[in-house]
Amino acid sequence: MKNSMKKIFKVSILLVFLSVVAVGLVSFSLIFSAYKSLPDVGKLVESYTPAVPTTIYDSNEEVIDLIYRERRDTVTISEIPENVKNAFVAIEDRRFYKHHGLDPFRLGRAIVVNISQRRAAQGASTITQQLAKNAFLTHEKKLTRKVKEALITLEIEKRYTKDEILEKYLNEIYFGSGAYGIKTAARSFFDKDVEALNIAEGAMLAGMPNRPTLYNPRKNLEQSLKRTRLVLKQMKKYGYITEDQYARAMKQKFVLEKELPKNFIADKYTSVIREKNSRKSLKSPDFTDIVEKKIFEMFDENTIYEGGLKVYTSLDLQMQKAALETFNNYQLLRENPKLQGALVTIDSSNGYVKSIVAGKNFKTGNFNRATMAKRQVGSSFKPFVYFTALEEGIPMNTVIEDSEIEYGDWKPQNYGGTFSGNMTILEAMEKSVNIVAIKLLEKIGVRSAINTFKKTGVNVDIPSNLSIALGTMSMSPLDLATAYLPFSNGGYKVKPIFISKVLDRYGNVLYESPVEKEKIFDSDNVSLIVHMMKNAVTNGSGRRARVTDRDGNYIEQGGKTGTTNDYRTAWFAGVTPEYVTTLYIGYDDNSSMENSTGGGAAAPLWGEYYQRMINAGAYNPGEFQFMEEQIENGTLVTANIDSRTGLLGDSSSISVRTGLFKRGQAPVESNRSYSKGFGDFFKSDDVTVTDEISNEELEEIKSQANIESNPGISSDLF
Repeated sequence: MKNSMKKIFKVSILLVFLSVVAVGLVSFSLIFSAYKSLPDVGKLVESYTPAVPTTIYDSNEEVIDLIYRERRDTVTISEIPENVKNAFVAIEDRRFYKHHGLDPFRLGRAIVVNISQRRAAQGASTITQQLAKNAFLTHEKKLTRKVKEALITLEIEKRYTKDEILEKYLNEIYFGSGAYGIKTAARSFFDKDVEALNIAEGAMLAGMPNRPTLYNPRKNLEQSLKRTRLVLKQMKKYGYITEDQYARAMKQKFVLEKELPKNFIADKYTSVIREKNSRKSLKSPDFTDIVEKKIFEMFDENTIYEGGLKVYTSLDLQMQKAALETFNNYQLLRENPKLQGALVTIDSSNGYVKSIVAGKNFKTGNFNRATMAKRQVGSSFKPFVYFTALEEGIPMNTVIEDSEIEYGDWKPQNYGGTFSGNMTILEAMEKSVNIVAIKLLEKIGVRSAINTFKKTGVNVDIPSNLSIALGTMSMSPLDLATAYLPFSNGGYKVKPIFISKVLDRYGNVLYESPVEKEKIFDSDNVSLIVHMMKNAVTNGSGRRARVTDRDGNYIEQGGKTGTTNDYRTAWFAGVTPEYVTTLYIGYDDNSSMENSTGGGAAAPLWGEYYQRMINAGAYNPGEFQFMEEQIENGTLVTANIDSRTGLLGDSSSISVRTGLFKRGQAPVESNRSYSKGFGDFFKSDDVTVTDEISNEELEEIKSQANIESNPGISSDLF
């Protein structure tokens, strides 16, 4: 019996020993396996930086938007109030400054509490362990993950000071509602900088990471307040705040923003919890959709989502706000839900796209009409025809007869089907007369006008026939605005810019877009066409676009309306000394708008937009300096001309306009000297052309002009 007991005892000892060895071997194997599956732990920890989103700025360095998987702004430990730091230590890891990453006392206490309550009532992870888990590991519930966490925790403690660990932790943790990091949370929930948080607010934030959904004050204020009071008790218990500070913090009232009465003024004991959807959003998807696409073509996703890029753009937030508010509240668009349109403004000095409206109430991901909608531009192409003529030495007092013409069975018409007889090309441009533009194009040649347009750098298909005088080519608002830039800046083509430069999180330049600007037209010729475009706004089809400065004086502006066949699209393209803005209105299916012209539908919208910018102080208009210089040095001269004869206007003139001429081209005779002006360029018998165009060419003209029988293409006087 005695021997049997000895044998049993020895076997038991052996089994215990073998069990211990087995456990040890398993543990060693587990640790070794976890260690081998990690990259170099030292390098992993040393290279750690919290994920920071890409920030998009406007041209004045105002934040437009963020690109992120996680919304996170970082803060330094010195910026965080002592009481806020203590709130997190008190509730999450009160022995944080005493242990070396793993706290056996905390672990033992958690085991006892959890066993006694038969649930995971208390966590054992230290702040350093939580940082290791959140920054480097997934949240999988496996033993190997806990081993990896311990290894990384020890490495973090070896590499960093306690304050550095706490800083990284506070920048890493999740607070709910998409807010990562203490700085983002302070701004998101209280609309405050971290430095401005009081004790009670810090305690509320400290209580949230444990269970972000349950303790989110927007979703469950009562539970959040219970947790806040617990944090404050812990702070008092462990000596982080005095009895008096505790009492004052407990008096703090937390009120949801949506429940505030009007004209509410908070006292020092009231904290307003912002509603998630009440944050003033600076996002402008019309613009940022374009920028994001370009950014993703330049950088990989991890760099964009986590690398903290700073993207500086061309946008002006004040101008963008004016554009969006004007466009979305424009009466014509507001009253007709199906009616759409787009708008683009470009700084003519450098090509910066300052504002863009991609469509009425545009949502991210939708079709961007400003850059993608290709529509016939109508008479807004006419300035290129007139400019080509001016370049070729044809002055604006040249007289052309506005009379019926035929090209086979194509009989182009003016608006209303009427003809006005002799008129200067200045008046024809002013009133957007189709017949005169076609006759002028026929004289200068279609190819010459196309070559003029191509110099602007805009690549669109242009029909090689007379229909282009009526704008039968299709462009986007961005295309047309780009083509108009030389009319604003004195003759320079400029490449549009959306992104000016990109910096990494450390301020290093990763990308920079140079201003691409090239002289293509002489300033004196540009001055002449701008003068004609100014007349179109002052007296003609674009007069409803007129704008005044803050003193009530009309600003320097020119422009051209455009109305396509059957009123499918209404355009206005306008220039000032600083900007070009083009816009259109029309149905997406290109159906008729029933008598809505460029002058009646589009020009007023352009005017309202610019007036809003000026009134808000977002735009201070100047003068066409290149034109003023030409006039001052005598290269260009002005003269009052008779609109019917092209001669100097006098008392016998029915209509007189101020013309602008190159030196030596201004008229010197008046109506009193000649009964018929010698400025005539065409006679009426020169313009009926029935045998010089082949049937194939005629069909091409009719096709491009979108004409089924003989309705003509609308002009835009009204």
